[in-house]
Amino acid sequence: MRSVTKILLCAAGALVASVLTACGSGNTTTIPAQIRMVNDTTSQLSLYLNGGQFVPNVAVQTSSIYVPIPPGTYTQSVASSTGSVSSTTNTLGLGTAQNYTTLAYQRNNVVYSATYTDSQALPTPGYSSVNIANVSPDAGSLDIYLVPHPYTSLAGLSPSFQSVQGLSTAITLASTNPGATPPIAYDVVITGAGKPSDIRQVLSNPNFASSQPYTLALTSTTGGALVNSVLIPQGIPIPASAFVPATMARVRVMSALPVASSIAVSATVGGVTLPTDYAPSPTHYQLVNGGSTISALTTSAGTIAAIPATTFVAGGDYTILVYGTASPYTAVVLVDSNQVIPNYASIRVINAAANGGTGVTLFVSGSQAASDVLYGTDGAPNAYSGVTPASGATLQLIGAGYNQTATGVSLVTGSVNTVLIYDTTLPPLVISDR
Repeated sequence: MRSVTKILLCAAGALVASVLTACGSGNTTTIPAQIRMVNDTTSQLSLYLNGGQFVPNVAVQTSSIYVPIPPGTYTQSVASSTGSVSSTTNTLGLGTAQNYTTLAYQRNNVVYSATYTDSQALPTPGYSSVNIANVSPDAGSLDIYLVPHPYTSLAGLSPSFQSVQGLSTAITLASTNPGATPPIAYDVVITGAGKPSDIRQVLSNPNFASSQPYTLALTSTTGGALVNSVLIPQGIPIPASAFVPATMARVRVMSALPVASSIAVSATVGGVTLPTDYAPSPTHYQLVNGGSTISALTTSAGTIAAIPATTFVAGGDYTILVYGTASPYTAVVLVDSNQVIPNYASIRVINAAANGGTGVTLFVSGSQAASDVLYGTDGAPNAYSGVTPASGATLQLIGAGYNQTATGVSLVTGSVNTVLIYDTTLPPLVISDR
């Protein structure tokens, strides 16, 4: 019997999910497989196999028991009992005498599932084992550090898991169970691959029990880059404390004030002072606590008319845009979506200069990608669109007294791009957001 990785292209919601299953052995044994469902969504769910309800009514942030089933190939889906979310369907192979966990998780208003084999051997007393299931297509490859608690810095450390997409191999670690020898406490720090400063989530001192295997599953957030997590123990019920949604948001400052004036824009969000920004290059995203608001927003020359009354929701990405030709300047908060559009490049326009009473339209190599983006907006709620990837695209922006072109623009598959209009006399700035 062997394990294989299947990449499931989920048409509903256009998501790519990594799904691990096991193929049947082809023999005639009657030893059943067993499968359970872990529900990491906001709705009660049921697991369906071949169109029939097989694991019914699994409550939010809980798991079902293992249910025996004959080995074979099945069509699998998950669905909410209220019909409040739609689900996807995939093909699942279940092998003889194998145990499986199906993780149901939510991306926007669509529920997805990823199934993996519970195949880790039981560690010796005093030790645990853990592998990683990165099922977020938006976060990209991730590094995972298991470091002594309390975590203070990753300086000089190497990741315990490197560049994880899909399911990793397991590693053994000393248990944090107080009765184990030695009793060691860990923090789990998740970062972008090769970028230890790009922190996506931190789990403080999760309990790795003695002789227990785990899978740490990472799922998508609304902003795309940060991750939610659930630490799934193999073979036993899952405690509510295992489900850890993102607690942070990411915020950046984007100035479109007159470039020649070199005006500094400074912001403080929830006690975090963001890097000072000068037009037209935005700062990098910074982590702030979910639920934070802007406590200070100033410029080095002139005033801002009003501080936007925005609450930064955990898991989200945001841009504080400051624009205008004269004081008092205007500030708005844009909700960024760094979620990928599979097989396409994602692009939007931020119009922070063209104020002709109408909007600006974007053409990418002759095809319309955005229309009537008004001054001081990004065209929300339909800001982003998918365009054909290209290594040297031509962007043309027309409208509201603006007519500029950018050539040789690289639009990579799965990338997210912002086209910033910051001066009516200059071509736009193309920003690679991920």
